Amino acid sequence: MKRQQWWALWAATVIVTVGVFSGIALAETVFVQAKTAKLRAGKTSLDRVVADLKYGEVLEVLKKEGNWLEVSTAAGVRGWIFANKTMATKPSSGDEALAKLGKSFRRREASDVTASAGARGLDKASETYAKKAGIAQQDRDSVDGMTAYQIADQEVEDFLKEGGLGEYAK
Repeated sequence: MKRQQWWALWAATVIVTVGVFSGIALAETVFVQAKTAKLRAGKTSLDRVVADLKYGEVLEVLKKEGNWLEVSTAAGVRGWIFANKTMATKPSSGDEALAKLGKSFRRREASDVTASAGARGLDKASETYAKKAGIAQQDRDSVDGMTAYQIADQEVEDFLKEGGLGEYAK
């Protein structure tokens, strides 16, 4: 092989290798960490929603621009998400956490956690315990009222916009 051909082959190999490895190095997987997240066509909250994302959903990062990530879902949908709505590690699902917590309390008598759950109206056994523990009905009603209160996603979005918070921060 001529020296000139050898150098051309060597240079092509280096270029291809660098290209492959830089592509691998840039590939990043993130997970949706927000209860609700929208994948948008552009980098503002006013852009069209291309997908509703679920907590824990896997996203492949294609590009980073400021506080926004261009990503692709497992289904191949591409769009932009505010970076603070993602995390690098897979979040544990609430159901898994509750199951682990439930296992730790099996075959045990009612505890302060159970009394608290009763005050929040989660089950009758806890409600009975709360009564026996002397937690006043008005206190239980107040806590039930607080836990029943829900804020619409649009209200949260408006609050963030008005306050210049999260993805609306300057």
